[in-house]
Amino acid sequence: MKSDKFAGIADYITQRRAQKSLSQEALAYALIDYHELFADLDSLTISRWERAKVSPNLRRQVALMEYFGDKPHTLLCDPAFELKQLPSLDAFNKMLDQQFKYNHVMGAHPYISPENISFDKLCKRADEAAQMYGWIANYHTNLSHGREQWSQNFIKSLADVDSTEVSFYLVNGLLAGHIFMVKVSQETFDQLLFGKLKDNELTPAHLIASDQPGCLYMLSTYLGGAHVSEDFVAQLLFTLVEDPQNTSFGYKARSDIGTKLMDFLGGVVVHTGEVLTERLDGAKYQGKRRSYVSFNLQRQVLIASPLFLNLIRNSK
Repeated sequence: MKSDKFAGIADYITQRRAQKSLSQEALAYALIDYHELFADLDSLTISRWERAKVSPNLRRQVALMEYFGDKPHTLLCDPAFELKQLPSLDAFNKMLDQQFKYNHVMGAHPYISPENISFDKLCKRADEAAQMYGWIANYHTNLSHGREQWSQNFIKSLADVDSTEVSFYLVNGLLAGHIFMVKVSQETFDQLLFGKLKDNELTPAHLIASDQPGCLYMLSTYLGGAHVSEDFVAQLLFTLVEDPQNTSFGYKARSDIGTKLMDFLGGVVVHTGEVLTERLDGAKYQGKRRSYVSFNLQRQVLIASPLFLNLIRNSK
């Protein structure tokens, strides 16, 4: 990867175009051939980009950087790289505040003070991991009102696969959040999202190695308080972004906070589970409560997500 520093997207395009000895017209034609996002591009637009009269949207900035062989998330997440069109985190933080006022099914942990801001973060190699797999199984069975039965051994068998990502968030010894993400092929990924393969039917044989191109599937997750939210979301997102072999991310939201989070990230709804009748059961989608709402999030879309960029830039 090239290591140049850039003040912003105007400076970036100007330098990279010069390094390739391309005219503005030639670059326009090359980008049109490269990606459908540039279908209506012309040399005048590139001139306006380079003079900072206007800026390409974030999706186009990601595609531009990939065309020139750079890692978009490395550049865009650098606070020194100016992003004029990046919205603040105010709307996201307001959503979290609202959700954490509700019961723990929606995201607020019932036994932890909202003022508590310290937590311990453990990985799957921690001594306490085996016990926590049991807690995750119980949490999921309770969350689904018994519709989906999980076991400690089921969780552990998948966690033992090297490519599985696991994080636990503890506050005063209480499990206040977790991330459990597996890596699967595109075929298995589609089967999971569309309900053709149930989550509890996953076996280690379905999972693939970290260095293989594939998709990340969030098997289970819980965000139990605002005090862990920034680290929680940043880790969740960066796990997908940092490796180009991870082409997309899938998640079955089973509560309202899950659907709201995916809305902020640009996730696309691809399937929904059965309609439920209980008021706080499942996830609300288009006026109905569903046992789950399946989302697909492409890596390129995530990199251009204002939420992702804000969280990473603010953490540096």
